[in-house]
Amino acid sequence: MAGWLRRVLAVGLMLALPVGGLADGSAPTVSPSLPAVATTPARVCGTVIVPPGVGSGTPPASVTELNPLFDDSAYNGEAVALLYSPVFWVNREHVIDWSRSIATGIKVSKHDTVFTVSMRPWVWSDGAPVTSADVKYEFDLIKKLGPTYLQYGGGGIPTVVKSFKLQGPETFVVTTLHPVNPDWFEIAGLSTLFPLPQHVWGKYNINQMWRRQSDPSFFKVVDGPFRVVSFKMGRHIVFGPNLSFPGHKAQIHRFIMKFLHSSGAEIEGLRTGSVDISNLPLSLWNEGHTLSGVRLVRMLPNFGFNYLQINFRNPKVAFFRSVKVRQAIADALDQKKASHLLDHDLVPVEYGPVPVEPPTFLSPSAKAGHYPVGYDPAKARALLRAAGWKKGPDGIRVKNGKRLSFTYLAYSGGATALLVTELQQQELRAVGIEMKIRIVTFNQLLALSQRPLAWEATGFGWDMGSYPSDGVQLRTNAPYNQEGYSDKKMDRLLNDVDTKPGMEALYKYQDYAAEQQPEIFEGSPGSVVLVRKGLRGVNKFLSPTAVWSPQYLHFTTPDCQGEKVTVKGAAR
Repeated sequence: MAGWLRRVLAVGLMLALPVGGLADGSAPTVSPSLPAVATTPARVCGTVIVPPGVGSGTPPASVTELNPLFDDSAYNGEAVALLYSPVFWVNREHVIDWSRSIATGIKVSKHDTVFTVSMRPWVWSDGAPVTSADVKYEFDLIKKLGPTYLQYGGGGIPTVVKSFKLQGPETFVVTTLHPVNPDWFEIAGLSTLFPLPQHVWGKYNINQMWRRQSDPSFFKVVDGPFRVVSFKMGRHIVFGPNLSFPGHKAQIHRFIMKFLHSSGAEIEGLRTGSVDISNLPLSLWNEGHTLSGVRLVRMLPNFGFNYLQINFRNPKVAFFRSVKVRQAIADALDQKKASHLLDHDLVPVEYGPVPVEPPTFLSPSAKAGHYPVGYDPAKARALLRAAGWKKGPDGIRVKNGKRLSFTYLAYSGGATALLVTELQQQELRAVGIEMKIRIVTFNQLLALSQRPLAWEATGFGWDMGSYPSDGVQLRTNAPYNQEGYSDKKMDRLLNDVDTKPGMEALYKYQDYAAEQQPEIFEGSPGSVVLVRKGLRGVNKFLSPTAVWSPQYLHFTTPDCQGEKVTVKGAAR
């Protein structure tokens, strides 16, 4: 799955996994209070319990809603992906996997303006057929939502579409306003489309859908591998197999997302039996390696990057509008050192908007590691001097009576994340930049980031979907451009990425973005996942594009239960 899973995740300045207490204080999720799931075929057995965020290198959190039209976080996206199937499934090699897609093919016209999509027979969980009209229904809802739809304009949907026409129940034709780059439009645009059950949802207006976005009864009719059995806000979601799903059938009878709020609670949950898969918190690295009854699976970084987001709208930090200041910040931060000391070398060094792993889309200069910025404190000081910033009595630079100082909003609950942030605070101070740290909760961070004058800088992680064109964030007035960045050349280069075939436009855009540092780019971390022995299929379950496929999970032990987890050399 691709662009529709582009989300922001609140993280530390370099997104290190936070850790809280070793126990979440709740009873095991496998308690009898959880609702029973209807009888399924005999080969389907076992319950798998995971916290949101597993495999993504992010701390756990809660799922808050299930409607893909209003989805605003990766955690929600993980749940949504279980209920609704994409027209196109984009794999970890960033190409369409037709075996897992509803679509069977795309025909592109000579001038790259007409895209004819054919679909395989598919079915809703109530027995009604999934048709091309259901895909158009979702497209029309996006148009109706306009820019309030968080993915609006991503991949050109619906902004570059001239018409969306049906050619029978299993074929639709999308015509664009002008020639487009077919690779970009297919992977970043058309891949965001998925059917919605018009025969059920059609009687509701947008406001009614909004009010019921967390009501499980609204989502009874699905075409994905699972259905909702129970949704307890703040506690868990229980999923059961969708027995009508035309794709790979689930091999477990319950899949539970248990909402935890610290990485320490994840690993304790694995030890006590209340979860079956967890991230390995970096600050509990040794603890995780002492567990027996688990195996460790190393995951590649999500296809995205982390970044220090700076506020161009706030006049208190107008110095962020200076390219020299932004470059100096990037040059002051030793990404390699932070990764080695605090992140167990799981975070690659990165200075641009295109992920370095895999290197599929990197420009020649980026692939060679040649960026306009890089760790160089001496260069950072020279840039600040050239921009007119002189050292004050306390070492912090001053220009026209204004100190080179800003406040960074950090996500609470993360010991390792805070250590990374404090390390970078010291590195910035060494070149004359003061970064004050203010700790807020995840929800506070999201709320404050939407108020232009309420923040100065913060840290986020960014999931690119499957094609690394970041127009939804870096284009002027783009839906995710909450920082207010605007640059005419960047707009023009992003337009070239969307319209010109081949990779040259993408190379020029990423090299310019690396020079401009509209946000201070950093690498996205890989992660290590702890998995209860006897549970298999994890590599197909997890994906670097942040999509979950738990229908591939299965137990190998006869009673469909994993082995007991213990701590080596200790009685628990």
